[in-house]
Amino acid sequence: MQVSKWGNSLAVRIPSHIVKQLGLQEGDNVDAVFTRLKSRAEALRSLKEIGKKLPSGFRFERPED
Repeated sequence: MQVSKWGNSLAVRIPSHIVKQLGLQEGDNVDAVFTRLKSRAEALRSLKEIGKKLPSGFRFERPED
């Protein structure tokens, strides 16, 4: 999910398929856990730091926004 500007605040939109799956409605209270996703470079750097080797031909692909 992506953080967007909403007036003077920031917002995260919940995709419709998740809304349907959870049965959410406007006004519902929810608990949220926030984790910032690592960039490709950060993820590869973390892997190098722990000393694990990637399998031959491994490709790390995640959309960069």
